[in-house]
Amino acid sequence: MFLPRAMRNLCSSLLLAALANPVLAGVDNKEAVAAYVLGANDEIRVSIFGAYPIEVKTRIKEDGRITLPSIGDVVAEGSTTNALANNIRRQLQTGGYFVDPIVNVEVVSFVSRSVTMFGNLQNPGLYPLDRPQTIAMMLARTGGARADAADYAILQRTGEADRRIALSDLDPQSGTGQFLRAGDSIFVPKAEEVFIYGQVNKPGRVAFETGMTLRQMLAQAGGPTLGGSEKKITLHRGTEIIKKASLDMLVKPGDVYTVNERTF
Repeated sequence: MFLPRAMRNLCSSLLLAALANPVLAGVDNKEAVAAYVLGANDEIRVSIFGAYPIEVKTRIKEDGRITLPSIGDVVAEGSTTNALANNIRRQLQTGGYFVDPIVNVEVVSFVSRSVTMFGNLQNPGLYPLDRPQTIAMMLARTGGARADAADYAILQRTGEADRRIALSDLDPQSGTGQFLRAGDSIFVPKAEEVFIYGQVNKPGRVAFETGMTLRQMLAQAGGPTLGGSEKKITLHRGTEIIKKASLDMLVKPGDVYTVNERTF
């Protein structure tokens, strides 16, 4: 399905609005962060309130443990922040260090569960899965695709073949509505190009979009000049030459069209 670039930009704006609204996104941020499962290399802050307050900022080691004053090593990997806080609290009480401490654990840096967003995006980079995220939500989190981006993304997932996904496809199983997994990579390539020359108002390159017809491409190029004819368009596609290209034919990346002069 051909979706004009302006419409895709509007869709991106709507996705950003949805992400900013927990009700629309279907996710409560506080609950989601609380449900985050800690892993190696995550950075956390442990605050212990009592007679002798303690605050420790530490990174979870490769063996899944952290080291705290008095109680020593504590297994953090595989726990939520609440579960880890309760575990630390019990160990402090059992060791006789505190009678009734209040323990808070906060994630400072999400590292163990993240996805890579790269390519023609407004803000590519490594993003934490600090809550359940669909591809569409994560794309919105990056600020969306740039103006010169293709209308599809490539999902790279360990153990699976790369998948091409249309940005306009919000299907929860096969489209951008599906949830991401830790370690996933999303690549948005630059849009491929087609070319149009001759008797046209805006000759040159046109960004290719899936489902685009010659008629739609001609419209994006400003249409034919007064001296140009829609019925006399020559197509060069590789070694193939079509002297009278149909306006309803589908455009392919790399196509070169020439709008010839009309015969008066």
